[in-house]
Amino acid sequence: MSNFTSLYLATYIWALFCGGAAHILLGLSSLYWRELSAFPPLTLIASRILLSLLTLSLIVYWTKKTQEFKKLNIKMLSLHFGASILLTINWGTFIWASINGYILESGFGYLLAPFLSIGMGMIFYNETLRATQTLSIIIISVSAALLILYESKLNHWIYSAIAISWGLYTCTKKSNSLDPISGLLIETLMLSTGVLSAWIILDWSLAWPENTTYRFRWLILFAGCISVLPLVMFSYAVKKLPLATTGFLQFTLPTTQLLVAI
Repeated sequence: MSNFTSLYLATYIWALFCGGAAHILLGLSSLYWRELSAFPPLTLIASRILLSLLTLSLIVYWTKKTQEFKKLNIKMLSLHFGASILLTINWGTFIWASINGYILESGFGYLLAPFLSIGMGMIFYNETLRATQTLSIIIISVSAALLILYESKLNHWIYSAIAISWGLYTCTKKSNSLDPISGLLIETLMLSTGVLSAWIILDWSLAWPENTTYRFRWLILFAGCISVLPLVMFSYAVKKLPLATTGFLQFTLPTTQLLVAI
């Protein structure tokens, strides 16, 4: 086996690991957000965005990857702006669902998201599915349709918002030429600008609940790390793997959430 082949195989395996681990961590993070249910969802989202910006800025400064930003142009900024909007919708819905006990709907949304990713990979990147993958897609599609038809208590807007936002976010990350950390920093910077602008102009109330213990104050300080780590791993996997493969890895997230819900 040549050195090039060995390197490609090692990169592919590492990307598979990062993709799978990212979705498992995202699924488990619903436990973290549920622990912070005393905080208003708006406060949690703002804290998540601003602390993520701080975390990513420190990482970029420490790794000295500022030269990546020389690649930026109008097209890339527009792409990251769209990705930041999708991330806001996904984060907001996920946190609200975690706080209010809609773990099943959240997991179902992440179960549907891979269909969009796989479809976009087939349309725009000419990716093909093996027979076993096609059979898996058919089985999951039928199961999802039956759940929607026969489970009357499902909150449809939750899983729809999560599925569409996460599926489209996956596709935008595939088109990104920046490294995962720098790309995520640009998106988080845009989100932070929006949060601070809304706070000043619209007079948003981001106050913490009264009588919060030191435990909760320490917990919320980890919001940046818990948000950034899986997203960086996910961004790396998307850039290295076909969208069809990334789509199948995404099924680990709803599986994790299903176990959490149970």
